[in-house]
Amino acid sequence: MKSNRTFLVIALCAPLTWGGTPGQQPASSQGTQLVSDLRATRKGDKVTLTWSRPRIGTDRRAVNRVCRNTSSSSPTASSLGTACAHPVGEVGPQSTTGSVVRSADRKSDSETTAQVTDTLPENPTGADQQFAVYTVEVRDSSGHSAGFSNSVWVPLVPILQPTELHSELDARGVYLIWQSEDENQPSSVHLDYRIYRREKASSPRTAIPYLRAVIHTRDGDRWSGVDTNIEWEKSYSYWVTPVAKVFAENGTLVSEVEGEDSPPIEITTHDIFPPAVPEKLLAVVSQVPGRRFVDLIWSPNTEKDLAGYNVYRRKEGEEMARLNSAPITMLSFQDTNVAAGSKYLYCISAVDLRANESAKSQEMTATLR
Repeated sequence: MKSNRTFLVIALCAPLTWGGTPGQQPASSQGTQLVSDLRATRKGDKVTLTWSRPRIGTDRRAVNRVCRNTSSSSPTASSLGTACAHPVGEVGPQSTTGSVVRSADRKSDSETTAQVTDTLPENPTGADQQFAVYTVEVRDSSGHSAGFSNSVWVPLVPILQPTELHSELDARGVYLIWQSEDENQPSSVHLDYRIYRREKASSPRTAIPYLRAVIHTRDGDRWSGVDTNIEWEKSYSYWVTPVAKVFAENGTLVSEVEGEDSPPIEITTHDIFPPAVPEKLLAVVSQVPGRRFVDLIWSPNTEKDLAGYNVYRRKEGEEMARLNSAPITMLSFQDTNVAAGSKYLYCISAVDLRANESAKSQEMTATLR
């Protein structure tokens, strides 16, 4: 669904993983360890928040409440560090809205890691709201607040998944083609895409370099990305992931936010593509005492999987016949089975390692006197 929101972007935008700025924290009781390492990572409309979960003195029933505010500018300690406009989750002894993860080298409750995932609203309150600002409030078993954590802030940049994704295969590589709807982003936000590839189901996927092209249409942008670094007769899985790049006023890249991955596309690279037609064939009639022959020479093909060349000959009014039994790996051929007073027509073709053969080159004539 398209969004009509316009987001202002300032130089204080956060990177993909935001560490935030310390929020003002009220005085707490002795033994209190407040949250100071809150981190946030956004993927699509999901924000994953992670922090070290503290314990208040000997109280093992402390609750960590995750709060989300919205702001049109960088969060400040006075306005956002001590408020909880919208609770999005809790981690506590009986909580079901978050998770607690123990690290192998950590023993005590005060050194466990907590995690909550928040889903961003589709339309934030107010058209000028460009940041989601998160804090963690620590409450004791009596419900009293022990203070707020540092603040972390996440750009509210809308990111749409690519549509109509499909693939094509030719001799140059794998083409991925998709549509991108226009989001009317401000000039400081640039939409790009990453292509991820995996060869085997058990191997990790990796972002790959690709050649790209964009055609702007009334209904949106039509993108294509070409993966030229493939091997034939292999199976690949591909994903296309949108990326919103946020720039400061001076043009510096200050933030990247990934959207949701496209459904994977499975492609098997069967090589059914012949090499290019060989060029610049030259036929030279030669004679030495007691022997006549025709020397053929031509320009090389550049295909990496080239196996060699086939040489064909015919007389006027006859069909072409191949002269070699196996592909010729040189760029020349000598025809010694010729007769004086005859006129011959020659052409060549290129063949690859999978026996795909190109069309025949232009014919060249050789006349023996």
